[in-house]
Amino acid sequence: MKSVKKNISQAMNRIHLGSIYFAMILLVAMTILIFINVFMRYILNSGIGWSEEIAKLLMVWFTFIAMAIGVKQGLHISLHLLPKKLPVWFDKSLIFLKDFITLSIAVVFFLYGLKLVQVTSRSIMPATEWPSSILYLILPISAFLIASEALMDIFGIEDNAEGIEIFLNRQNRGDT
Repeated sequence: MKSVKKNISQAMNRIHLGSIYFAMILLVAMTILIFINVFMRYILNSGIGWSEEIAKLLMVWFTFIAMAIGVKQGLHISLHLLPKKLPVWFDKSLIFLKDFITLSIAVVFFLYGLKLVQVTSRSIMPATEWPSSILYLILPISAFLIASEALMDIFGIEDNAEGIEIFLNRQNRGDT
């Protein structure tokens, strides 16, 4: 059983790390695209017709990937109104309640995200002529990532968020 939990944890950590890099790529691409379009519009007097549509797509995808990363790393706003010296059982109950609410929200995101993708698949974005569902496809993807993190917490599967932070800090410094 421990090897199954370890394999799940390793797989989810790889997915999480991939999500971080994917979010970085989306943010850099959006920034470069907007910069090029502003340069072309104000310096060369001609812009890229599809740039605003693609920038919006990149921003939406980045936002939802970042939301899933925030759930994994516990970066969202939280209030600490209760004393820190709560009984262990009460603290565990609150953590379970948090995870259950997170899972419930992820399920709603997933179900309604799939419906939104279905509904918008018949319309196209005007500049790129891509299906509008591409914009909303990130909803069920991020909902899956959020739900998997909540389920890992509920079932007591340890993640290695600290190890991922250490790995990313080493990458940023150029260490191997």
